[in-house]
Amino acid sequence: MRILLVILAVALAGCATYVEKDPRVRAFGEEAEFETAAQIAKAAGVDTPKDMLVWKLDEATALRAGGKLKESSKAFEEVEQAFRAEEEQPGFSVSGSALAAFSNGYAQPYRAKPYDRIYASTYQALNFLELHDLAAARVSMTRLRFVQESFGAGQLYVTPKSVKSQYDLVKANQDERTKDGLSLIQDDLDGLTQGGTYDDAFSHWLQGMFFLRLGDGVADLEKARKEFTAAAGLNAKHPAFKRDLKDCAGTGESQGRVVYVIAETGMCPEWHEQRVDIPLFVVSSRVPYVGVALPALRPSGWHYNLKLQLDGQSVALDSAGRPDSLIAKHFAAALPSLKAEAFTAAAVKATASYLINKSSEEAASRPNSGTGAGLWALATKMGTGLYAYKSTKADLRNWSLLPAAFSVARLDARVGQKLTVPGHPEATLVLPEGKVLLVSIKSTQENRPIVLRCTTLVP
Repeated sequence: MRILLVILAVALAGCATYVEKDPRVRAFGEEAEFETAAQIAKAAGVDTPKDMLVWKLDEATALRAGGKLKESSKAFEEVEQAFRAEEEQPGFSVSGSALAAFSNGYAQPYRAKPYDRIYASTYQALNFLELHDLAAARVSMTRLRFVQESFGAGQLYVTPKSVKSQYDLVKANQDERTKDGLSLIQDDLDGLTQGGTYDDAFSHWLQGMFFLRLGDGVADLEKARKEFTAAAGLNAKHPAFKRDLKDCAGTGESQGRVVYVIAETGMCPEWHEQRVDIPLFVVSSRVPYVGVALPALRPSGWHYNLKLQLDGQSVALDSAGRPDSLIAKHFAAALPSLKAEAFTAAAVKATASYLINKSSEEAASRPNSGTGAGLWALATKMGTGLYAYKSTKADLRNWSLLPAAFSVARLDARVGQKLTVPGHPEATLVLPEGKVLLVSIKSTQENRPIVLRCTTLVP
C-alpha cells in the first residue's frame, strides 16, 4: 500500500510546462510582438518534444506575422511533414485522428486537430504566394484541397454510446451542480458556433484565386470554378467570391487590374479548463473526490471590424472565413466523445480509490491493528483524494495564434492610389504597378501595430 502511495506522489510531481508558457506566447502575439512570440514558441518546442508540433504551429504563425516568410515557410513545412507521416501510417483513420486529437492527454504527444491541418496548409500556400514561388504554391494548393476534403466535414465525429459504470456517473450528469458546470461550456459554444462551418470558405477562395489568376489552361480554370463555388456555398454573400466566380465563366467584368486585400483580425478563442465535480452520494463515502475536467472555449474579445480606406474613401472588408467559429464547430462536435471519455476515466479513478480505501479501512479495523493503522487509513483516503483531484486535468494544448477572422476585399484600384488603415500610420501603402496585387494585413487588436505587405502576383 505504501508503495502505491509513493507512485501516486510521483504522478503528481512535475510542472505544467505548456500551461505556463502558452499564455506568454499568446500575450506577445496579442501585443503584435511577433518576434518574441516566435522565440518563446521555438524554445518551448525544444524543451518539450512531445508538444513540438503545437509549438511549431505558433512559431510558424508568429514568423509569418512578423514578415519572416522564408522562416515561416520552413516551419510550416516541418509541420506538414509531421502531418503526412501520420497520414501515411498503416491503419490511419481520418475520423479516428480527429477524435483522438481532442481527447489526447498531456502525457501523450500532441495530435493535430482538423483545423490545424486546414490552416497550416492555408498559411503555407499564402507564404509561397507572397514569396512568388508558384511551383511550391501549386503543391500547397493541392495539399490544401486534400485536407479540406478530408477534414472539413462534420462526418468526422461519431456520437459515443452512453457511458455506463458501476457508480452510475450518468446519474451524476443529471445533478444540478454537475449540469451547471457543463452548461458553462455549452453557453460559450452556442455563441461561437452561430453561423459556423466545419470547412473554411477563405481557404477555398484562396485556391480559386490562385488557379484563376496564376493558373494555366482550361483545367486550372475549372479548378478555380469549383473552389469559388465551394467558397460561395459556405459564404454566399461575399462580393469578391461572386465576382471571381463570374470571371471564371467569362461573364464577369473586364479582367484588367485586380487588387486583393486579405486581412487577418483578432485572436482565436481561448481554451480553459472547466472542472465539473460529481456529487459524492453517487459514489461512496470511501471515495473522497470524483470529478471531470473538460477543455472549454471562450471568445477572446479581440474580434472586430478593421477599417480600411483607399484614397480616403472607406473600403468594405467582408468576412471571408471565421477560424473562431470553425474551431468551436469542430470542438462542439467532439464534445460528446470528450465527456464520455472523461466520465469513464472518473469511474476508473473512483474504482481505484474505493478499493484502496476499503483495504486500508479493513486493515485498521482488525484486532490489535494499533492506532497507526487508523492514521494510515486516514492518510490513504486523503492521498487518493488528492491524486484524483490533481490528476484530473483537461488537455488545453492548442494553436493559440490563429486569428478570429479572415476578410477579403477585391478592389479596382489604380497605380499610385493609397491604402491606409485610419489611426495607423504604419499601415500605409502606395499601390505599385502590376496586373494582380495581393495585399496582406495582420491586426491582432484595434489599438496595436498593424502589419501590411504587398506582393505583385502578376506583373
